[in-house]
Amino acid sequence: YTVWYEYVSGKNLKLKKTIDAAIESATPLTSKNMEILYQKFVADGDRIVISKLLTKINLMLREITGHVLETEGDLSGHGTTLRGLSEEIREVEDFEGVKRIVDQMVMETKALIKSGSKLQRRMKISSADLQQLYRELEKSQQEAHTDSLTGLINRRGLEKRFELERIRAKQNNLPFSIIMIDIDHFKKVNDTYGHLVGDSLLRGISKILQKQLRRNDIAARYGGEEFLILLPETDLAGAGAVAGKIQKGLSTKEWKLKESGETMGSITVSMGIAIYAMNESGDAMIKRADDALYMAKTSGRNQIVTQASLPD
Repeated sequence: YTVWYEYVSGKNLKLKKTIDAAIESATPLTSKNMEILYQKFVADGDRIVISKLLTKINLMLREITGHVLETEGDLSGHGTTLRGLSEEIREVEDFEGVKRIVDQMVMETKALIKSGSKLQRRMKISSADLQQLYRELEKSQQEAHTDSLTGLINRRGLEKRFELERIRAKQNNLPFSIIMIDIDHFKKVNDTYGHLVGDSLLRGISKILQKQLRRNDIAARYGGEEFLILLPETDLAGAGAVAGKIQKGLSTKEWKLKESGETMGSITVSMGIAIYAMNESGDAMIKRADDALYMAKTSGRNQIVTQASLPD
């Protein structure tokens, strides 16, 4: 669905041309082909952004290092550090690595500004450039961890937040629950009304999820028509209450087609809930939520099932 959203938005021109060519030649757009398109034209976009940021950093490092090497005394130590950062850039592969380099550059330029050297004015300019670069980095990182269709965090962002909450629960002996959500009969919506309506439905449900959650709760697009909710410091009963609020929020929403005003009928979701068991892996916890979700789907849909209902 992210691929179709990118296609319809028209922003990803290479992707649009490739899909247009496939449609014209009657090439089937299977799930496998869509995954290939995602990796080639969507996921690769992150690597392109990182590459552009690293190019800017490299140019700034060369400029700053050049200025430092023109001076004498204790500034030579800073020059050595900056040259070391130039070497580290070659190993950077993700946003965290870029952030680490920028953080070190900010520290070095601040030290040079405080040194009272004749480089002070130049370093202040470089520091301002670095702050702008830092803002670009934060924006790029946020976009990389955000689902472009719904505005929720995506699978990549979810993995990081999930692990942080799991470790926090383990270290502080706190409850931590998750809700796995699947839209009932979503394929029928797509088949009946088309993918654009399906995408609109995903956005609408995402807004309802965000409205029903507390400030520290996290809603993520897990994939397709699935969502995952992280509920820090929440036991099974508390997670069940949150799921009930989501269910109620959906039941009171009137879903209509934007152009014709035609009513789509009720939209429901099935939910599976699991709570973290000390020292277990994240995968084990997600599997229990998925098993509970499966039970909810096979019990007639529009159901909330917790891990307590699963067979031992």
